[in-house]
Amino acid sequence: MTLLGWGGAFFGVMAGLLSLPILRFAFQRSLGTGLMVLLIPFYVFWFAVKHFQHPRKALLVCGWLACLGLAAILLAVHQSAGLLAADPFN
Repeated sequence: MTLLGWGGAFFGVMAGLLSLPILRFAFQRSLGTGLMVLLIPFYVFWFAVKHFQHPRKALLVCGWLACLGLAAILLAVHQSAGLLAADPFN
């Protein structure tokens, strides 16, 4: 695995850790809200921006989105670099 892969994995784990307070707040609010945040894609974005309440909300949400974006970019570049480096004649 290259540095791009390790960097993408690191930022993916960081995004997962930063999403834990959002998920915890959603389940404290109600079971239905927690399940929607956990299972419905993109609902977590809306919930984090509109309903999440925390003293460090700006830091958590911005850090979470930044880590998520960096993980996606680094892993996509890692994947495409692997495809470009492959020998087509093997």
